[in-house]
Amino acid sequence: MTTEKHRLVVVSNRLPVKLQRTATGWRAERSSGGLATAMSPILKSNDGLWIGWPGASAGIDDPKRQEILERWAAEERRIAVDLPPETAQHFYEGYANQTLWPLFHHFPSLVVFDPKGWVAYETANRRFCEVVVRHYRPGDMIWVHDYQLMLLPNLLRQALPDAPVGFFLHIPFPSSEVFRILPEREKLLEGLLGANLLAFHTHSHLRHFRNSVLRVLGRESRINELDAGERVVRLEAIPIGIATGEFTSLLATPEVAGHMAELRQRYAGQQILLAVDRLDYTKGIPERLRTYRRLLERAPKLRGKVVLVQIAVPSRQRIGSYEALRRQVNELVGEINGHFGAADWTPVVYIRRGISQAHLAALYGVSDVGWVTPLRDGMNLVSKEYVACKLDNRGVLVLSEFAGAAEEMGEAFLVNPYDEDRTAATLERALTLDAEERERRIEALRRRVERNNVFAWGERFLAMLRDAAAACVTGASDRPLPLDIPSILDAYRKARRRLLFLDYDGTLVGYANQPERATPTPRLPGLLQRLIENPGNCVMLISGRKRADLERWFGDLPGLWLAAEHGALLRAPGAADWQPLRPDFSRHVLEQVLPVLQHFVDRTPGSLIEQKEYSIVWHYRMSEPQFADWLANELVAMLEDMLAETELRAFRGQKIIEVRPLWIHKGGVVGHLTQHCGPADFQFGIGDDRTDEDLFKVLDTGVWTVHVGEGRSRARFRLPSPAHVLDLLERMATAGVS
Repeated sequence: MTTEKHRLVVVSNRLPVKLQRTATGWRAERSSGGLATAMSPILKSNDGLWIGWPGASAGIDDPKRQEILERWAAEERRIAVDLPPETAQHFYEGYANQTLWPLFHHFPSLVVFDPKGWVAYETANRRFCEVVVRHYRPGDMIWVHDYQLMLLPNLLRQALPDAPVGFFLHIPFPSSEVFRILPEREKLLEGLLGANLLAFHTHSHLRHFRNSVLRVLGRESRINELDAGERVVRLEAIPIGIATGEFTSLLATPEVAGHMAELRQRYAGQQILLAVDRLDYTKGIPERLRTYRRLLERAPKLRGKVVLVQIAVPSRQRIGSYEALRRQVNELVGEINGHFGAADWTPVVYIRRGISQAHLAALYGVSDVGWVTPLRDGMNLVSKEYVACKLDNRGVLVLSEFAGAAEEMGEAFLVNPYDEDRTAATLERALTLDAEERERRIEALRRRVERNNVFAWGERFLAMLRDAAAACVTGASDRPLPLDIPSILDAYRKARRRLLFLDYDGTLVGYANQPERATPTPRLPGLLQRLIENPGNCVMLISGRKRADLERWFGDLPGLWLAAEHGALLRAPGAADWQPLRPDFSRHVLEQVLPVLQHFVDRTPGSLIEQKEYSIVWHYRMSEPQFADWLANELVAMLEDMLAETELRAFRGQKIIEVRPLWIHKGGVVGHLTQHCGPADFQFGIGDDRTDEDLFKVLDTGVWTVHVGEGRSRARFRLPSPAHVLDLLERMATAGVS
């Protein structure tokens, strides 16, 4: 019996080979893009398949076309997804590139909302799903790429519940204010949440995604994971790199050396500004040309001594906005050359076509400044290609702060491409930069680009996908088991030393509409007294309540440890005073949050604010549920941005939003009790909401942790309600004195 090797299945809109119909038949053209370069060696080492659209829908039933696709599948492990011509047009040129592309790049005014486009987008994603499912083998890892296939992860999750699915977004994810414009916003987010791993180029894109999920779906997330019901979705920022060797090896060839010599001769006495873009409105080509005009106006000495080589590769030419852009660029180039040019000098050399890798490497090698200033870009690999070709450390990179690459290329000159004056001033400085600083900057950039290459990116993603999928397999522990009462009572009786950590609201008592009404039942104080009278027990009541509440209700139980405000304040048994966790805490930032919470009280009838020593809480249990939950999503998202650079965070509980310092959490009290009571052979922690998860996390693996109610939890076991908790404690109290 042979064991099948687990494979990698890459799914992207396009295959790395494009099929075109010509007058003489069918022609295949290989892609030299970054994704094809990255995936080829990874697929080879993982016995992989590549699934995608072959790039031509006309003649879909042509036997010769089918023969080519079958040969690709058999010999090159490339599986074609055939789309009918009308579907392909409305899917790719329609919804993908006239709705998602402009919106995700923060150009909402260019968005086209066409119902046919959305229907085609859904149809195409389902078709991709069918093909993936047909070729899937148990154990395969599926890696889905980019904005054209945002519905696919959830479609695959429904069809292949146990399949490891990863998704990488190669364009920016927009701010939640922009993303929410989409009528299909919920479906797109739910589509993505079918993945085990969601990855973006930058932490900014990841933050925008988290805010959108919170505001649109009402789902909170941590910085690197999101609870999607039965699964946890891992969230990561993994900036893509380039295959640096692909360019550096070209530089050593006689062909490129010849091109470089020719370019140096052609532009002798001139410094070369190089810009390489697709002809796309996101790339900021008109803004760059206007900035160049401003540079020549403010620095006349540069006229005749500098040249802008602008390469603009045609893109999506059947879309109206691209045709308008082409005309605008042509006019600007003509104006600049007509106004400033001379018989022996052309200010702008405009090349509106693709060029070979050899010519491109030569241009990278000889140019003095790489001018990479998109208005918005997911990453922008041109900046990395330019840097990789600077083996002599001669060159300067001027980079848009709105490109994803800016977050990891700090030695570049970062500019705002909309600010023509300051960008022109930066270019003037770049052209006159002293050799030592120029070399220091470019060498640091080149070393980083070499280290974080595309192959390292691919391997990091796959390693994270394996971890995320494995966590889902073992994630059943997030669904606590029903507590085995006889077993816990048996362990309790046999133990010589016991530590008991008890939450209050939702655990020992039920919730009330107003916090002050959730008072202890007559049964509770006596029950706690019997537990602390057992000399083998150390019992701590740990609550988010104020110290005054706990003191009023339980202050006359001398053997009970009390922890108020989630452990910010502790009172040892018999002590007269409370011990603060951090005596030097200042409420200054908390006071700044108060007006924000008051604004939400004004907007939400029935809600109220509770002020504590270390936190402020917005309660909305008495408010209209759907409206209050919606406002709670908005409040958490607002506070997350507002508090990002402070020690405070907004925490969501049972119908509350609490703002408190990060260092306050229930897990912090475990060490205090262990230190004063000594090691124990029985530990018991019980609670009902998210604040208790910190306690469960800190307690040793294998101890008795119990979640009260339904839902996910780090706790090992669950009990249905506070009534069941009191019954359990009653049986513990009568289990005998050790």
